[in-house]
Amino acid sequence: MTVSNKRKVLSEVSFITTVYNEGENIIEFLKSLMNQTAMPGEIIIVDGGSKDNTVKSTLDFFEEESSREGNDFNILLSDDGNKNKIRSDRQDGKPAIIVRVIKKNGANISQGRNTAIKGAAGRIICVSDAGCVIDRHWLEEITGLYNDASCNAVGGLNLPLCRNFLQKCLAVCIMPQKEEIDRKNYMPSSRNISFRKKIWMDAGGYPEDMEYGEDMKFDFNIKAAGCNIKFNPDAVVYWKMRENPVQISRQFFRYAKGDARGRMYLHRHLIRFFSFLALLAILLCAIFLSKWIFLMLIPLFMAYTYKAYCRLAKICMGKGNYRFNTDGKVLSVFIIPLILLQIDFSKMSGYIYGLLKK
Repeated sequence: MTVSNKRKVLSEVSFITTVYNEGENIIEFLKSLMNQTAMPGEIIIVDGGSKDNTVKSTLDFFEEESSREGNDFNILLSDDGNKNKIRSDRQDGKPAIIVRVIKKNGANISQGRNTAIKGAAGRIICVSDAGCVIDRHWLEEITGLYNDASCNAVGGLNLPLCRNFLQKCLAVCIMPQKEEIDRKNYMPSSRNISFRKKIWMDAGGYPEDMEYGEDMKFDFNIKAAGCNIKFNPDAVVYWKMRENPVQISRQFFRYAKGDARGRMYLHRHLIRFFSFLALLAILLCAIFLSKWIFLMLIPLFMAYTYKAYCRLAKICMGKGNYRFNTDGKVLSVFIIPLILLQIDFSKMSGYIYGLLKK
């Protein structure tokens, strides 16, 4: 896709996101948003009460963008979400992008998204997260299917953004390749989704009683409202992988807690618990009955790591957006099973906690 000198402003499209203590990530995210081949007519950012420089950095960024010469559009900025206070001093005939930064202290991610969408003027809502970098064609691709009146929601392809060895290993464990995605049953994360505002209303909005897993619950709700979600692999968002083991455990603990609270993916968690119990039974039998029983672990290990090692092989053959060096390829073979175990233990403990908390 070629980029024209003059970018389109899609007046019927509103881009929304929520932020909380994203001072380290917000500028890179906003730069990728403002580098789109097509721009939304409105940008709404809801801050949940950041204690760092997130809001100031956001406002400073858009102030600088609004004064930049050579833009194909004007940026009309409000720092409180009040339409009557939007600066509108330019009368040069260029299309306008309205930017609202709304402060809503204590709001969780669902409450922040609902606040943004409720006040959005666009009939099509695009959503991503500040922990991501958006491909420059993303907005054009994530909104490009709505010429079809039957299209109500679109999800895109998430690719990992890796800057250290552990992030690459984590990506191998959790990030499916494009060919692995089941288009018929696709459930997009809200780091990469668009939908008609009417569908959001029909689904009752994002579930405000959930702090984690809210986007999957929203997917279930819009499907229950009769909406099919289309998959566009050309709508790409790069998702920053967690940087250390503590962050990884916290992430998947929270995801599983959200699954428990939202009553989602019960069969997956039951399989995980039964698999753990089977492993424990094999180990006990091998210790107390016969050491030969340990041989049963070989096919189990192969089944457990098969998908991750297949991805690793493809990446080592150059089929991915990141690479391992020679030493990293060898070391990753040993690290990947450990990360898989860490993820599963985090999910089991998070699911139990979610059930008890509920």
